[in-house]
Amino acid sequence: MNNTLPKTAIIILAAGASNRMGRIKQLLPWKHTTLIGNSIEQALASTADDIFVVLGSNYKLVSKEIETYNITILNNQNWPQGMGSSISCTIDYLNKNTKKYSAVLMMLSDQPLIDVIYINKLIDNSIKYNIIASKYKNRSGVPAIFSSKYFDELGCLNGDIGARELLVKLKNDVKVMDAFDKVQDVDSLDSYNKLYQKYGRTS
Repeated sequence: MNNTLPKTAIIILAAGASNRMGRIKQLLPWKHTTLIGNSIEQALASTADDIFVVLGSNYKLVSKEIETYNITILNNQNWPQGMGSSISCTIDYLNKNTKKYSAVLMMLSDQPLIDVIYINKLIDNSIKYNIIASKYKNRSGVPAIFSSKYFDELGCLNGDIGARELLVKLKNDVKVMDAFDKVQDVDSLDSYNKLYQKYGRTS
């Protein structure tokens, strides 16, 4: 890869219904905003060129809350099929766009500890590596950044086959970066409450 900073698009995946939460997870309070608002603000503060947010379930409610941000909101009508459909629909959109990107960084709206410092670290290191994934306890996953050479494979994802499975398939091409304690998912009200009490309350 060349030594110039790539033109990067950030894709925030936020289409799920969060049925286990009993509430719209994307709109749960976090600091002065919401979980999804926090993700958007961290992404906007980064060195990325453009931010795309993929919605699906509760599209009207969530999009109304974030429409004032300088982002592109995509409506994945196939969201019940799984995260892979959100990735492929975004890549399809980017391929039809006249603006071309040399990398895409995928992140989730329910990992509120992922901050602009870590996002920029991924972007900076993508100059040297074609794929960088975040280290979990026993695997790697998102946030992850992919160079454009993998856009075709990302565009072929579907259903519940998402970025994590592609990272396994391409493991020989993947550089794993330690996110330390930043990679914590909000996958239940209990996990949300614990993180919120420690990190998400306004001072």
